[in-house]
Amino acid sequence: MRDFWSNLKQKNLVFCHRKSCCGVKICRKFCLIIGCFAAPCAGKALAAPHIPINWTETEPEIKEHVHVKGQPNKKDVPLEQSGVKANYLNKKADLGPLGTVDLAKAPYSLMQTSHDVIENQQLRTMSEATEYMPSVQLVALSDPSLTRFVNRGYESDTIQNSRIDGMNVYLATPYTSEEFDHLDMLNGAAGAIYGPEGPAGTLNMIQKRPTAKPFFNFNFGYDSNGAPLESLDTSLGKGPIKIRFNYLNQTGQSYVSTSNEWRNLYSGNIDIQLAKHTKLQLDGSQYNIGTYGFPGYFTYSNNFNLPSAPNLSVPGYGQAQGGDNISTSLGQMKLLQQLSNNWSLKLGGTYESSQRNVYSTSNNFLSDKACAKAGIDGPCYNQNITTPGTGRSFSIWSNMAYLNGQFRTGPITHHVDLGSTGYSVFNQSPTLATSVGVGVMPYNDPRVVAGPEPKIGGYKPKNFTEQQSFLFGDTMDFGRYVSVGGQFSVGWIDIENYNGKGQKTAPEKTNGAFSPNVTLDLHPTEHFNAYFNWGTAVQAGPQASTGVNVTNSGDTLPAITSQQFEGGIKYTWRKMQINLDGFGMSRPYAYDRDNGNGTVTTVLNGRQNDSGIEFQVSGALNRDVSVLGGVTYLNPLIKGTGNAQTDDKFAEGVPPWATDFLLDWHPHYLHGWAFNSNVHYNSKRAANIYNTAWADQYVTLDLGVRYSAKLCDHQIVLRGGVNNVTDENYWMSVFSKTSPGASVSDSKNTNTAAAGAPRTWHITASIYF
Repeated sequence: MRDFWSNLKQKNLVFCHRKSCCGVKICRKFCLIIGCFAAPCAGKALAAPHIPINWTETEPEIKEHVHVKGQPNKKDVPLEQSGVKANYLNKKADLGPLGTVDLAKAPYSLMQTSHDVIENQQLRTMSEATEYMPSVQLVALSDPSLTRFVNRGYESDTIQNSRIDGMNVYLATPYTSEEFDHLDMLNGAAGAIYGPEGPAGTLNMIQKRPTAKPFFNFNFGYDSNGAPLESLDTSLGKGPIKIRFNYLNQTGQSYVSTSNEWRNLYSGNIDIQLAKHTKLQLDGSQYNIGTYGFPGYFTYSNNFNLPSAPNLSVPGYGQAQGGDNISTSLGQMKLLQQLSNNWSLKLGGTYESSQRNVYSTSNNFLSDKACAKAGIDGPCYNQNITTPGTGRSFSIWSNMAYLNGQFRTGPITHHVDLGSTGYSVFNQSPTLATSVGVGVMPYNDPRVVAGPEPKIGGYKPKNFTEQQSFLFGDTMDFGRYVSVGGQFSVGWIDIENYNGKGQKTAPEKTNGAFSPNVTLDLHPTEHFNAYFNWGTAVQAGPQASTGVNVTNSGDTLPAITSQQFEGGIKYTWRKMQINLDGFGMSRPYAYDRDNGNGTVTTVLNGRQNDSGIEFQVSGALNRDVSVLGGVTYLNPLIKGTGNAQTDDKFAEGVPPWATDFLLDWHPHYLHGWAFNSNVHYNSKRAANIYNTAWADQYVTLDLGVRYSAKLCDHQIVLRGGVNNVTDENYWMSVFSKTSPGASVSDSKNTNTAAAGAPRTWHITASIYF
């Protein structure tokens, strides 16, 4: 064999070092092609009888330049799904009847948390995905799993403002990030687009779908203090049937020693290509979660001055017998039909149900006098663990049907839509709901107390809501630079409530609720867009507070109408989208009016007027830096209440200034290493309706590191992150328990505050192939 290579070298046959196949180098002057499959036989071939080879070297060397044309390489699916490209650009979104829209030209304000953000920031729940949207704040209810959101100062409904793949779902139930690809948030009133709903925006969680090529992803994670995690994400099939499957399992202790959490997910997404232009999408999931021993929320009266937030890593603000156990099932079906090049049809239906055993931990602040009577110097609280009297189970059916088309009338191009969407939901309450007192504790020195779990049992009807809307609209392009649009909805709302004995009370019906929206869109250049929109939105009236002292306990108030003006500009610079908009909004405000005889009545009294400015940025500053975030200024005022104590005051819990910026630095010269940081800021917020108590401003910093590499042709990604690096103690949310208004009775604990999590850390090792 040495004689063979020596003979070739004597002939001046120099083999290049640039490329090789199975260790055999390719000649620079001559091309020697040896298949990889022949490598094992090399020894036998070289041992065969010698056959002389005649080489002709009299021809002069000819240098050739070869230009190859062809199709680019197919997408690297594992690389795309790994998130290491850090693609944070808000590019396109599905807006229900409007279909998929280009966000650079859409006459609305919309932010996204992309798949890459979810992966790189190691988000565990979808509520965490709203952190990067400064116009959104979370409202923590009884534990970390149950939340609503506030958008532009307005609190969301539990159903109207939340969707999965464009269809209504229940918001106040936990959703895990492993099930979803990304999250869209349409800011402001959208009743003309989706039918009756409040002005708190529309949150839409988009499920994962099967990929173009099969791939597998295994994740092994660990969350502080000791909660290991394993998950699987895989896509199978290449023909007309493709399947996406996700699995998750996590059990362990969270950031406080009294806590214990477990959760698991099974979800499947199937795409069936029935015909060339017909696709059926089937989705199903089962998510189970149990969280115990987490810190509870704090309640206080209107004449109480809210102290600084506690350090939640200290045991005692929650007990091991307090928490929740929730099981949520989801099923969806969507039929997509491309009728022609210009017309398409989308049909869909959703069923979701949830069974919940909730044991809420409430820490009720006491007055200085009550604390002194208990022998405590300084602030104190009385801790109780309670099974709520509402929301033990719910089931919801939702639907959508959209027809989209495009045609021309002379020089005008019409983009028309026609459709319908709606839902029906049935809520049940427990027949047995109890409370267990833990005791009075010093605020700065809580203690762990063992005790029994409160009892809960039975089911009785609470309320039934049915809502359906007819939608139609037309966006007209007048040439290349001007677009004018109109979107309209007509809705029907039927609400039935039940009293404590399970008997129906007076129903509330709204027929023909009309919500219009008009838009003007100017795009003089490819990269610049200016827009204006105006619209109103009708929504079901708020539900009255519950209690023996509430004269209209549990009743639904008449439907209310909100209004919005919005104008903005959008500019695309390279791979970065920059948005700036201003808005003005108004909606009736609900209060518990004190009747002066020991009773209250929930009424619509006054309006909430919000005006503000939003700055948003998403995409890439350059090839090495990705960015997502923005700044929101808000002036949320309560007007016309007829009470000097509450008139012309800031809405409770809404920060005038909110900022969030996420930066991902992934320099190419570090060969797979990347670093990210996220800064979140909320300014001082009113902590009661009188604006006599305030929650302090706060800043949190999250830092992370990532390393990615190819190993045996598999994508390997290692991630580590620390949230709240400075271990800031802060009030994450402050709001009124009698949402959205609050009782004017100063002696009752009608306000609620939830503290933010302390310093936590997460690590994840992932393989994609």
